Amino acid sequence: MARHFDDISAPPGPVVLDYAPQPRQAALHACPANEVLFGGAAGPGKSHALRFEALLSCLRVPGLSAYFFRRTIPELERNHILPALSQFPPALCRYVASRRCFEFLNGSRLTFCGCPREADVFAYQGLEIHLLLIDELTHFTEFQYDYLRGRLRCALDVPPELRHKIPGIVCASNPGGVGHAFVKARFVDFSPPMVPKRAPDAEGGMLRCFIAAKLADNPILLARDPHYAKRLEALPEPYRSAYRDGDWDIFLGQAFAFSRRHHVVSPLPVPPDAPVFMSFDWGYGAPFSVGWWWVDADGRLLRFSEWYGSNGQPNQGLRLTDSRIAAGIVEREQRLGIAGRAITRLAGPDCFARKPDYRGGGQGPSTAETFAAAGLYLSPGDPSRTVKIRQFHERLRPRDDGPPMLVVYDVCEQFIRTIPSLVTDRHNVEDIDTNAEDHIYDEACHVCMARPLAPGNAATAKPVAARIIDALTAEASLRDP
Repeated sequence: MARHFDDISAPPGPVVLDYAPQPRQAALHACPANEVLFGGAAGPGKSHALRFEALLSCLRVPGLSAYFFRRTIPELERNHILPALSQFPPALCRYVASRRCFEFLNGSRLTFCGCPREADVFAYQGLEIHLLLIDELTHFTEFQYDYLRGRLRCALDVPPELRHKIPGIVCASNPGGVGHAFVKARFVDFSPPMVPKRAPDAEGGMLRCFIAAKLADNPILLARDPHYAKRLEALPEPYRSAYRDGDWDIFLGQAFAFSRRHHVVSPLPVPPDAPVFMSFDWGYGAPFSVGWWWVDADGRLLRFSEWYGSNGQPNQGLRLTDSRIAAGIVEREQRLGIAGRAITRLAGPDCFARKPDYRGGGQGPSTAETFAAAGLYLSPGDPSRTVKIRQFHERLRPRDDGPPMLVVYDVCEQFIRTIPSLVTDRHNVEDIDTNAEDHIYDEACHVCMARPLAPGNAATAKPVAARIIDALTAEASLRDP
């Protein structure tokens, strides 16, 4: 069934678009919000609706600059450019392959853009984006999304009926990917589906809305491919729940099986005779991370405190000098009651390289030298990426005879926030995607590598500390089922 749109500049009469939106797609086009996520299961027509939202906006607002993002150019070409070439009316627009851009008779433009690396967003600095469209938003990092949103502005004379949407953002996504955590927090958990709510000023202050969709919302696909639902049903978990049901509690591509129920405990006093470790990952423009650990009689690591050097913005550091970080560590260890104890301090190899001295030329002291002047003596950690991820997995692995061999106190909020959001590298399943906030992971791996476990090595003895952890874990499961 085709629809006629008479409110566009068209030669010589109304142009027929071969598009009849289904109810969830129509809800997207009619949504009063200007920051929208159309997300959930596979198959409800998300990409199709996103493409036609771009087309309709370009036709209705002369001179519109719309930018359509997906993480890679091949994905754009396969999933959007090729379909658009057969769906967009040639009487109203032409495709310029050299610029990956549709140019419309009314002066509007729809440009397709890739952003495979996090730093690629800087190529779009200075753009004036009137309408930002992102497909598979969870494939983008939080920083990429916030940066592109910062390019959003519009001085056009937008028709009154569209001023609530332009400038605006329209996204589509399945669960899973490097951006899963921030997308879930900002859209899925922010407000019930179909209920617009104003975002906080720190997140742009736009009117935000999540439109949930499932395969059942696309009867055309079900009629034309009746076995598609069975193929989704046959997927292994967690893919079945994510793609069939649009379950945002399932994290596709999640690097580590970390959960509050199994890995987070209430604080315990640090035993006076327990070995204590401090692990450190250096950062200046990006966050630094400091973690404090003690080891029980089973060899279990317990993270009892942390200091994450972030300014509160995605992946941005405090820009503190090494001397100020060292002073902060000394101050915190005094508050923790561990000042003067024998502490094994582990850090990455970059902490032992001399740094440029920008004030006088030549080279200045390394981080390790600066820390030593404050009485903090660092030892090199093992940075092997292929080995440390296995040790981290082994530490987090659930045990039949007790808690995992790595647990964290519930005060370690940044560990609890960042570790579950890490995803595997799509090009190397033996590593994580380093575009995410991996600073705490890198820091924590130093202590894991210093206390390596043999694969499948589960301790059988249960000292008092482990029994207390069992009780606390059971209590937490009752609070957070």
